[in-house]
Amino acid sequence: MVIVQMLALLIIMLFQTLGYSQTNTLDSFSEKYNSRLTEQNTGIGILVKNGDNTETTNLGNFNFTENSVFNIGSATKTFTAILVLQEMEMGNLKLTDSIGTYLTPLNNVDGSLTIESLLAHESGLDEVVGKNIQDMFYKKSDSLYNDNLLNHVEKSNPKMLGKFDYSNTNYLLLGKILEKITDRSYSDLLRERIFIPLKMKNTYPYLHKNIPNLVAPFHEEMDVSEYLDYRFFANIAYAAGSIASTLSDMETFYISLFETELLLKQRTVKMMVKAGNETYGYGLFKTTKNGQTYYGHGGNNIGYAFRNQYNPETKDLILIFANTRKIPMREYLTSDLLAYLNNEIIAPFKSVDLENFEIYAGTYLLKEANLTLKIAIEDNRMYLISEAQGVKSELLQKSETALYDTTVGVLLTQIDGDNSSLTFNQNGFITTISKVGSEN
Repeated sequence: MVIVQMLALLIIMLFQTLGYSQTNTLDSFSEKYNSRLTEQNTGIGILVKNGDNTETTNLGNFNFTENSVFNIGSATKTFTAILVLQEMEMGNLKLTDSIGTYLTPLNNVDGSLTIESLLAHESGLDEVVGKNIQDMFYKKSDSLYNDNLLNHVEKSNPKMLGKFDYSNTNYLLLGKILEKITDRSYSDLLRERIFIPLKMKNTYPYLHKNIPNLVAPFHEEMDVSEYLDYRFFANIAYAAGSIASTLSDMETFYISLFETELLLKQRTVKMMVKAGNETYGYGLFKTTKNGQTYYGHGGNNIGYAFRNQYNPETKDLILIFANTRKIPMREYLTSDLLAYLNNEIIAPFKSVDLENFEIYAGTYLLKEANLTLKIAIEDNRMYLISEAQGVKSELLQKSETALYDTTVGVLLTQIDGDNSSLTFNQNGFITTISKVGSEN
């Protein structure tokens, strides 16, 4: 009887030990991601809020903390939308107002467009920032930084009026409308209406190189800190992407927005997320994963990337930033963080089945961009290489028939009966790339 009891106790202890060894901690992310991020000379900062518990971690080559400052990029649009909705709550504007009510005529900008159409990216307006952002960043031109980009809007696409068509131009216009209505600068409005009330002490209306604890930006494996110019952020990115902040302050911001009335009345917040279209509300993207709806707004700029997701049902929050224009392995990382919040096991990366995929090694043409891509095998790993863009990204196996690159988020899928072509999918852009040469 004693032996049976001892065996039972040992079995219980064994199961407890196994369960403990499989319990997730943020350390498991270091074990999974650090070696690859170190190879890429990239750093990632993460904040996870699960209920009342907040944790942070740092991945890769750089010592980021919750107080490291980075450019949040297009997540600035959420702040801009809040300022507009505050004006609506105060009765100073209606979302159905035409923009011509507040702004003098601009070339190729229809004055009858409504504020609401700008908030939801349903104006069809031409993009004036994103298509030339790299040239603008490196040029450091006094004339460019002091010019009004809105004077360079090209013809809009009338077919996209009333449909979601993301354009930074919409939020540049909203910034100008706010300044006209309030007779205050956009920077002052951010400080007075959001930063100071929320005690966001490490958040700035625009990034500049003298900010304490500023993360060094990297682009194409080069530290580009010397190219930082406050005018690029204050005048070019402006109300569409200027703000610099920290993980800690951004946690405060999202909690205040969704869980209090310090910024907006909660009925206005509900309108903010329900309005617009299936993809975008007012300054917030809508994402559904595993039956759960998340709200947030990512940002990408030269040297910085930011992603965030808030679940209003569980009040869970994920914040991720990197010191590169794109977050490496973002899809894997986001999925793993959601799994972590649900106390699920973080699975290791799946190595590429070379027997199945080595036939695809070679040179390919992406016709739409006139871009040559190469799939290469080195040391039993597969890489996607774009020499023109200075990109060499490891490929991981996504499924039995698909590979996923760890840098720019390209999904390559086999095509039945065709060993010389692959389906190319990046951020919803889908095409076929065909082999134009074999690997030597």
